[in-house]
Amino acid sequence: MKNNNTIDPIEARKQRIARQKGSQAALLGVLIGHVMILLGGVLIARSIFGFLEQDMTNSDEPPLAIFSMAAGLPFIICGLFVHISASRRYTGKLLSFPGIGPGPVLFTGIAIGAWWGALSLTKMGVLWIIPVILTVIAGLLLITSILLRMKRSAKYETLTRMITEGKIIPALITDIPEIDPSSGGLIGTITVKFTDVDGVDRWVQKTGQWKRSDLPKTGDAATVLYDPKQPENLSRIWVGPPGSTTIADFTLWHS
Repeated sequence: MKNNNTIDPIEARKQRIARQKGSQAALLGVLIGHVMILLGGVLIARSIFGFLEQDMTNSDEPPLAIFSMAAGLPFIICGLFVHISASRRYTGKLLSFPGIGPGPVLFTGIAIGAWWGALSLTKMGVLWIIPVILTVIAGLLLITSILLRMKRSAKYETLTRMITEGKIIPALITDIPEIDPSSGGLIGTITVKFTDVDGVDRWVQKTGQWKRSDLPKTGDAATVLYDPKQPENLSRIWVGPPGSTTIADFTLWHS
């Protein structure tokens, strides 16, 4: 098999990553990861109640539920790996999840497993409070995840309006952290200076993430999209690489 050296491997990799964003295959991976994490949480919680079941029956034989722990932990670990990897392919960003993240899913599984285990006990006693607390935690995490999703959606809608109503101008990176030679990228804060339409110098700091190959340096050029009617409103300012003009461009550097 011959290598094709007429194709830029860096550009080919960028095109492959771009094709994966929003793909059904990546979304399927996210869902598979969710199922594995949920099942792992159920098995882990059920196995813990298996130990309590053994104590109550004074049996020398460990209940079968205990052995589910051996399967539950690998399910959680593998599920997290699948979910995070598929989410990165789907969104194009590390630790950016479509829908809800793995935390609410894990605690939902743990709560289900706790109820299963508690209802299997011959004498539940005050142990009913354990699945209740876990259910409350799972609910709070789910609500928090939904609120964060709504916030991101509102931010995206604002960006959509600003593309047509805002002002796009060149800017200068005045500070960005340097990364260790062994690091594959950066999740950090970038400081950018721009001059608004009234000639006023302004600075804005934004948190974003970059792969090593895409990481700019202090002194490099950038592009700013802002609201000329509210140039001081940081929530209506986006920073992108030089030449940015589209929504996709201005989401590249934002986490």
